[in-house]
Formats: sequence, C-alpha cells, structure tokens
Amino acid sequence: MLKLADEPTATAPSRIVTTQSQIRGARQLRPDEVEKLVARYQEGAMVKDLAHEFGISRDTVCKHLNRREVERRSRGLRPEDVAEAARLYRAGWSLAKISEKFGTTDMTVRARLLEAGVEMRKAWER
Repeated sequence: MLKLADEPTATAPSRIVTTQSQIRGARQLRPDEVEKLVARYQEGAMVKDLAHEFGISRDTVCKHLNRREVERRSRGLRPEDVAEAARLYRAGWSLAKISEKFGTTDMTVRARLLEAGVEMRKAWER
C-alpha cells in the first residue's frame, strides 16, 4: 500500500498548515477602513451593522472606536424615550420598527416596555 507524504503514520503526524489570518483570528482593517468605520459610526450607524459591514466582531468595532477616543452613544432605550416607544407600540408599531427609530434592538425595546408595564400583543394580534 502506497502512503502519501502528508498522510499521518504511527511515527509521523500529519502536517497542519495554518495561515497568519487563522492565527490572528479577526481580520485586520486597513487604516482607511478604520477611518470609514469611525465616520459611519459618527453618522449614526449601529455597532452591529458596522461589524457585519466590515466582517469583524462587535467587540472589534468597539475597540477601534475606543482607540480613536470616539464618544460612544448610549446603548439601549433612554428612559426619556420609553413613553414615546410605548405610545408607538400601542399605536401598532412593531418592536423592530421602534428599535430602528431609537437605534437599539427589538429585545431592548421589549424589555423596557415590559418594565414600564406595557402589555405585549399576542402573536395573533400582530
């Protein structure tokens, strides 16, 4: 039986080839990409959208923003916006639509509305 050179044997383990990007993990952004990421964030883009757009994690987006000392927007639904979100929800807006308006997630909107005593619609009422 003929064995290939890279096939493992009892005395010789298989050769594993790893690229530098596999070792590093997240892809590295070029300086011009970091500039674009910062600009997009300052224009109002959400961290999760930037992570998807640039092919990096949300944590990496935040690290780039922190290194550039970019003032971060508050996460979640601000307490002063809860009443307006509740009004919109009662008017028939979806959680997703409200979350877009306030720059947060639908689950955050849901949690704040529940804390405020808003009753969630049933699935068949949507």
